[in-house]
Amino acid sequence: MNREQIRNQINGRPLTDFVALERPRGAARDMYVCPVCRAGSGNNGNKTAGLKLYRDTNRVICFPGHCFTDKGEDTTGALRIIWECDETEVFRRAGYSLDDSAEPQPKHKEHTEHKEQQEHKPAADYTAFYQEAHEALLNSPEALEYLHGRGITDDSIKRFNLGYSAAWKHSATLENEKKYNKTFPGTKRIIIPRTKRTYTARRIDKPQNATEANYIKQIQGTQKDLFNLEALEAGETPFVVEGELDAISLLQAGAASVVGIGSTVNAAEGGPLLEAMKKHPEKVYIIALDNDPPKEDGTKPGEEAQKELVHAMQKAGLYAMPIDPDIMYLDAKDGNEAFLKHPDELKALIAAFESSAQEIKGIYEEERREELEKRTGTGMTDIFLQTIKSRDFEPIPTGIKDIDRATAGGFTRKTLVLISGAPGLGKTALAQAITENIAQAGRDVLFINLEMDRNQLLARSFARIAWTEARGDLSPLEVLRGYSWTEEQEAHVMNAKRVYDRDIAPRFVYNPDGVTNDINSIFQAMEAETTRIKAQGRPEPIICIDYLQLIDSGAGDAVQGLKETIYRLKAFAKEHNTVVIAISATNRAANKAGTVDLESGRDTSAVEYSGDMMLGLSYAAIEDRRKVTYEFTDEDGIRKPETKECDLEFMRRIRREAYDRGENPPAVCNEVSLKVLKNRFGEPERRAKLIFDGRHNLFTMAAHGFQEAQEYRGKDWPTITRPGSEQNGY
Repeated sequence: MNREQIRNQINGRPLTDFVALERPRGAARDMYVCPVCRAGSGNNGNKTAGLKLYRDTNRVICFPGHCFTDKGEDTTGALRIIWECDETEVFRRAGYSLDDSAEPQPKHKEHTEHKEQQEHKPAADYTAFYQEAHEALLNSPEALEYLHGRGITDDSIKRFNLGYSAAWKHSATLENEKKYNKTFPGTKRIIIPRTKRTYTARRIDKPQNATEANYIKQIQGTQKDLFNLEALEAGETPFVVEGELDAISLLQAGAASVVGIGSTVNAAEGGPLLEAMKKHPEKVYIIALDNDPPKEDGTKPGEEAQKELVHAMQKAGLYAMPIDPDIMYLDAKDGNEAFLKHPDELKALIAAFESSAQEIKGIYEEERREELEKRTGTGMTDIFLQTIKSRDFEPIPTGIKDIDRATAGGFTRKTLVLISGAPGLGKTALAQAITENIAQAGRDVLFINLEMDRNQLLARSFARIAWTEARGDLSPLEVLRGYSWTEEQEAHVMNAKRVYDRDIAPRFVYNPDGVTNDINSIFQAMEAETTRIKAQGRPEPIICIDYLQLIDSGAGDAVQGLKETIYRLKAFAKEHNTVVIAISATNRAANKAGTVDLESGRDTSAVEYSGDMMLGLSYAAIEDRRKVTYEFTDEDGIRKPETKECDLEFMRRIRREAYDRGENPPAVCNEVSLKVLKNRFGEPERRAKLIFDGRHNLFTMAAHGFQEAQEYRGKDWPTITRPGSEQNGY
């Protein structure tokens, strides 16, 4: 997509799709804490928030801090300000791929140069300001009294280069002063550096009204910068707290290392805290967020944020030691208040928790050593022998004997199986037959079809069962027309229902409610069904996706999107110890030829390289290069035999001729070959010969398929001659 197309897509979505916004307690609908200036984050019970999100236009406005323009910003503009990056970086972080070749050329060079200068503006460096503010603090009795009253020592003031500004203003306020030629009053603030580009300005004089109370603490710079981040590198068992003064207080109480996240937003999954932790996976992190008072619904924000953080850490394989805020801080709301009210108790708790964390760290290290021994050396081979002697890799039969013979017994768990073939060859019918056979054998199946709804899929299944059980001659379309059934047809459908309910339905799910062609929707359904089945003590379900090219990966480039989809499906199969069956469309050359090979996949080579097993459907007569004799009707209505080596056009002529005569197409038009194009754990080039009965959505083995069809239809099949042989018949 080009720049304008991506911009329109992002602007069509609300800011909350990209940024986790905080909702102050009691705030009105669509009011949030501003992620730039922290307007609305005051913890004084005031219901005023700083940022308004207009759902009809997706524009956002920060009323008190003027972080955006007076008319607000669209989603793209807001993300540029919040993430402090150019538009191209916004596109990347939002998950869109920019096609530079589709980018329109600018009309004015001067405008382009000005825009590039804006987008590549270097990050701020407040080092000189910090030094001035530190000197100002040392010369301000009022500021020193404030910090000493919060328990902050002179050593900590020096260590963390704390500063003071007697008339501080946010950069957004300064810009608005220039823009509107108006002066806004400054406030007395303690300056707490986070990094050279970000600091917290904490107000020390009393707010004059409720609105000012929302701005006791404001961030200058990027919200994602953490306080004392180096603690994550230095300490073996670092504490994680919210506020900067909380972190300093715990350090003064004896903690070896403490990091302050500044806001619970930074603790969210995908946030800066988790990303920093991933760089040090060997550590044990002691999580002790604020002991907030309960909200109206009874939940505590700090406690909820702590649970979410711990859950995200567990998913990432990180070691978390969460501490109940009521235990950590007693009756205080955070680390700084606990240090003032209960210094001795806090020191004892810190020492105890660090000791426990060290013990846990030792246990984890031992577990890692044991795990390493299992994955290397003789331990690895011992586990290998144990595994292969179990039934973990026992093939899962497809229920069609010729296919099982060709695939060395069926499908193996932890693999991605791809089925490809030209339109009309029965890819979906084959996938339905195989997966319903698997369900009938006692294994769970999730089948997601992106072309048909659940009713249409069930109609195809009922048509097949009605035919195989009692020769009930109904097509899927006739099954769907329940309002016009004859008594005989209804009896066949009800019999099919009885068989389906008994043998298949208990283990089979078609198209779960809510699933769409969006890749995340599909994987959510896969995860949910897998979790449900495992919770019942059964093996993970077999997954079937029909078909790959209809999945919307969110990538602008179709080839790249398909690659990502295939890689994710394969990773899912390995992670969840299951088989993922995916149907793939073929390219035009394969569709025209009527046969497939490894290079027949549409859009990407990832299909041929990433699949563990690739099965291709072809017309058997074309694949075998058979000579077929068929009687065509000439202009005078006389039937004359014509013999030709079979190709797709010749087969189409035969099919058209049969339909014109009111006859069923001969078997040569319905005989298909399922070839094993690739088998990572077996032999390729094996194949199964099948008869596809499109009317009944049925595959039968060719060995008895002709005989069965002849007995029912009473039609003679055309003479078939194999290459190099004069022997007639199949």
